[in-house]
Amino acid sequence: MIFKKRGKGKYTGCYGIKSIYKFYKKTYNSNIEYKQFVEIIKSCNEELIRVITEEAEIVELPYRLGKVQVSKFERSYNQPKNKWKIDWKRSNELGIRVYHDQPFIYKWTWKKHHSIVKNKTGYKFIAARDSARTVPRLLATKQYDYFK
Repeated sequence: MIFKKRGKGKYTGCYGIKSIYKFYKKTYNSNIEYKQFVEIIKSCNEELIRVITEEAEIVELPYRLGKVQVSKFERSYNQPKNKWKIDWKRSNELGIRVYHDQPFIYKWTWKKHHSIVKNKTGYKFIAARDSARTVPRLLATKQYDYFK
């Protein structure tokens, strides 16, 4: 049996800021330059992150794409010990393996139940590292209570 070499797919990679800008220029008649466009997008993203983390708000995304929030979960110790999360900072300081002992976990969640995205189960939202690290930083300085 001879197999043909697979062809190049329709979608070749992730969409980034450059592809979004190309789509924007093609769709809308605007004189905004690329650097200005990037600054607008960055400031909007920073404001969204601030509202979600500091004000503990649920942000509803446009075009019925769902909602984004920070959720609070109870930590489960019922799983095998090799799946527990390791506190690497304290482990390196003490020289032994130390596991996280906080009673709650805080995660960014995308509520996509009422969104109109096809194949919802195939998509997963993972917050950028800096955004994910703002939550523990805020919890250390102020008392926040996110959604359960």
